[in-house]
Amino acid sequence: MDWENLGRKASKKWEEIREGAAGVREDILCDTTFAPRTGWDYLAHSGTVLAALMLLQAATGVLLFFDFRPNPSLAFASHLFIRNDAAFGLLISNIHTLGAKLIVLLAFVHMIRLMWLASYRGPRAFQWYTGIGLLTLLLFTGFSGYLLPWSQQSFWACVVGTEALKVVPVLGPFAAGLLRGGDNVAGPTLSRFYVLHVFLLPAGLAALFWYHVKGVWKTRTIGPEDSLARADESACIGCGACERTCPFSAVNMVEVAGQEKPRPRFDPDLCNACRACVDRCPVRCISLVCGGAPCVTEPIYPHNVLRRAFSTAAVLFALFFAAYFLPALFIAEKTPADPMLTPEHIKPDWYFLGPYQVLKVMPSELTGLAALFAVFMLMVFLPKLDPRGPRDPARRPLFTLAVKIGVGAFVLFTLWGWVS
Repeated sequence: MDWENLGRKASKKWEEIREGAAGVREDILCDTTFAPRTGWDYLAHSGTVLAALMLLQAATGVLLFFDFRPNPSLAFASHLFIRNDAAFGLLISNIHTLGAKLIVLLAFVHMIRLMWLASYRGPRAFQWYTGIGLLTLLLFTGFSGYLLPWSQQSFWACVVGTEALKVVPVLGPFAAGLLRGGDNVAGPTLSRFYVLHVFLLPAGLAALFWYHVKGVWKTRTIGPEDSLARADESACIGCGACERTCPFSAVNMVEVAGQEKPRPRFDPDLCNACRACVDRCPVRCISLVCGGAPCVTEPIYPHNVLRRAFSTAAVLFALFFAAYFLPALFIAEKTPADPMLTPEHIKPDWYFLGPYQVLKVMPSELTGLAALFAVFMLMVFLPKLDPRGPRDPARRPLFTLAVKIGVGAFVLFTLWGWVS
């Protein structure tokens, strides 16, 4: 092995990391971002809160890892030991359980907000794809963790969930057998879900999260729905860099009387305020305006940092309060799993209640799975299906109606599954 060459590569990579960290530090200390104008603008902090919650989940998961035993004969007993005898075990277990539910809820809120503002277009398509990947892994992580206490409800929820896979042609029986480790949910299933929940899925989440944050930092936060690019014609040199850079073909260089070189014109129906032209303009004469006036901005440090810290602290306080004072409202009492006794009502965690109810009301499980898969693929390919156009929801009535119907259907089926 060429140790000298390997050392040079490591030194080069370390230098790149240091330069990147210095650039991030400079951006935080010197750059500005959009200031919130209404209470709804604070939903922009959902990504930061999600990051904090995921770190908290990792920390509480490590603490639970020390006392949990992934064995059918010991799993429920270790679950009881953590909650009843381990130091702060009850609080840590409640925080981990409620944190998982809250993370999925905030991930849905974050995704719906981005859909509402059409922030999946152009340069931000990569963030949309990594975000969909993160949400998918979060759902699988929640499903795998739901089985680990080896309780009656979680055992049979796993039976129903893996059984539904068998109706998928060709790959379904293979996938169900791979997850179960055999024909039935048993010890090998618990071991596989444990490895998935503790090692494989967190590794995938960490990798996707890293690339997602890098992409967000590169393209920066999405602006208000009425934000558009405008050029200061007195400073413009007519180089056409903005026209060549715009991924939405929203910029056209036109001849202006009294000017030697053409000047840019921005189409409000096509501009998505992606800042590509702002970043590529050599004389920095392009900026974003909101409603025809300059966008209200604030320094990232300390103003925006403090706002996001306050939002994160408020959510964490609510989580700790619910975990300590109100756990009975969100966490059902568990009984040991009994493979010989099927419970009367089998219910998954809240974020799977809606899809589970769809499977129950459809003519067949295959039809239900096909419908759910079709909705998922529509979400995945949204940047391709809606690549350009105005961002203002008021100017996209059909799309906003479809989003409202989709969210309403999800809430309706979730409530239906909860009461049924």
